[in-house]
Amino acid sequence: MPLAACEAASRGLVQGYDPLGDPFRNQAQSDYRVVLHDFNSTAAALLKTIGATNVEAAMLLAQVQTNAGFLAVKWDAWYHKHAVSAQYTSRDDYLESLRGDLRLLHRAKKPKAGEDPMGILRDAALDLQLKSDNCRNSGDGLGKEIKVRVHTKAGGKEVGGFEVYYAPKGLLDIKSAHDRFPRQSSPTDEKILCPGRYAVWACKKGFTGGPAIQGIGGHGEKHLEVDIEVPAE
Repeated sequence: MPLAACEAASRGLVQGYDPLGDPFRNQAQSDYRVVLHDFNSTAAALLKTIGATNVEAAMLLAQVQTNAGFLAVKWDAWYHKHAVSAQYTSRDDYLESLRGDLRLLHRAKKPKAGEDPMGILRDAALDLQLKSDNCRNSGDGLGKEIKVRVHTKAGGKEVGGFEVYYAPKGLLDIKSAHDRFPRQSSPTDEKILCPGRYAVWACKKGFTGGPAIQGIGGHGEKHLEVDIEVPAE
């Protein structure tokens, strides 16, 4: 899958829900319940196949079920407390990121030729673990947003003038999920991301770097500075 070109405009993922403006404000809560329940049922199905003969797979799938159950409880509690609150933002990249992890689990059930189902399973489990850890350690009870800024460096020295792009690891093969940090490096301006694992890459004057996999969050932090390696000038 080609990475986003340098001249592509910054964009966002699908808009989410606004409890005050959406007459179907319960739709967001319902969507979270469906997605998180699907984690459990999909993991249960995989436990009967790959999990039945692979100890690591069984451990990862149990981890997925535990973390999905934890997040389901936390999101239900949040919605009951904030049912008519404007604290829930209208963008919901978090839900789209969860769907990306769920997509990985479904791919692990029927991997394409050349794909490693264990690698796919690890990606999904690690991303969900980061989201759960960030939720556990956050002050607001969810930890769904982190302000991230990227520095582009060559041999430890800051080098500017790069466009920096990213995509959730589980959605890297979907070009429409690629987005860009505001302002060229270095550093970029801040971008609000949900916790998880991301592919991050830089490009400049015909150069497009390979995607570096970066974990975002896990400790409840609200701000994060990220370094990625680029060629020296």
